[in-house]
Amino acid sequence: MADEIYISTDIETDGPIPGPHSMLSFGSAAHTADKRLLATFEANLELLPGATGDAKTMEWWAPQPEAWAAAREQLQEPAAAMAQVCRVAGGAAG
Repeated sequence: MADEIYISTDIETDGPIPGPHSMLSFGSAAHTADKRLLATFEANLELLPGATGDAKTMEWWAPQPEAWAAAREQLQEPAAAMAQVCRVAGGAAG
């Protein structure tokens, strides 16, 4: 039996509801049960067509302009980024 692989993911968004709001970025790390890091991946995502930032969430971002700017650099198309992280995770599995 292959060793179990655990994937931890963190996301940033501009609102609480997928579709009306966008996932801005995500990062994932794959590791073994004994905490050996196998792979990492991160991507900043293009906004969804027609999506707008939630007012309350954008208030949260307002005092963090550097973090907002970092999440808006080198944008990737969401479906392409998701396919890429799946390839990275599959490669980590061997």
